Parts: sequence; structure tokens; C-alpha cells
Amino acid sequence: MNIREFAFNLQKLYEEMGQTFSAYQQASGLSCMSGCGRCCLNPDVEASILEMLPLALRIYDEKNVDEWINRLETSEQEYCLLYQSVSEGKGQCGFYQERPSICRMFGVAGSLDKRNEVTLSICKFLKEEYPDKVGLLKSEKKSDAPILMHWSSRLNTLHPELIKERYAINDALRRALEKILFYAQYQEI
Repeated sequence: MNIREFAFNLQKLYEEMGQTFSAYQQASGLSCMSGCGRCCLNPDVEASILEMLPLALRIYDEKNVDEWINRLETSEQEYCLLYQSVSEGKGQCGFYQERPSICRMFGVAGSLDKRNEVTLSICKFLKEEYPDKVGLLKSEKKSDAPILMHWSSRLNTLHPELIKERYAINDALRRALEKILFYAQYQEI
């Protein structure tokens, strides 16, 4: 499989993932608030090289690899360089269609505890904004939550080696761009 086929398959999984998490969040009434972006400003957000490949391929196609590598290597900004501030306290992802899985799964999701029971992971800002909905969700609909581990396992089956290591999101993008340049030396992209 070439890198384009791989990125296409990953993008299809991303679309399914996004639809699943979005549908659950909308049904629960706990969708991310428009323009929030607070998670994007967290310098601890991590991604794998695998997750950043669709974006790296887009940057390659737009012939902006050198510009982005330079930006990633010289920027002192610790939070995601893809985040674009729109107005005071509001922003959006500059590459929303190619965003990594953490950005698609964040907000409201399920995980399994040691007894294999569903527990909810809910953004603290959603908890503060909608305490009644959070209480209702925890008591009634948590078993319907998309499970983070399930989706991570599906990503892992695509390429276990490229998802094994996690990096700060900007570093993951830089490494994905370098991977694309490496592939470009040996095959037509």
C-alpha cells in the first residue's frame, strides 16, 4: 500500500470516528462549545506520527513542507500551531478535516475501568457549563458512549509502529512531515 492509500484509509476511519463521537455528544447535549479551543491551547496534547500523516500529506501537496518544518522548528509556541485565533478567547483548527484522533475523541467519551464497566471522560469546561446534563448522562447513557480504547485499537491495526510513540502535537506533525519527505525519495507520492 502506498502512502496515499494509507492516508485515505486513515481519513475514512477518522470520518467514522468523528461521526460516532459527534453523534454521541449531540445526543447527550454535551457538544463542544462553538469557538472554545481551550483544549487546543493545552501544551500537553500529544499525537502519534500516524495520526498526523493526512495533514502532512496535505501540506506536501500544497508545497508548504519547508515552510511548516521551519515554523515547527523555530516556534516557541507550546500549544498546537494548527489552532487559529478568530477573536478574543475564540478560535478554530486551521486543518479541521485532517486533525488527529485526540481532537476527534475529546469532549465526551467512554473508557473501561478495571471491572470492564464504562466510565465517562468529560471535558472540565463542559462539566462546568452543563452540570445537570453531566449528572443525567452519568446515570443514564454512559453505556452508549464511544469507547476510547476501541478506537485507539482500530488506529493501531493500521500501523502499530507509527502509533506506538506519542509526541507533543507540534513535534508529531514535524516527524510526520519528515516521514512524508522520506517516502517521497523512494516512491511517487
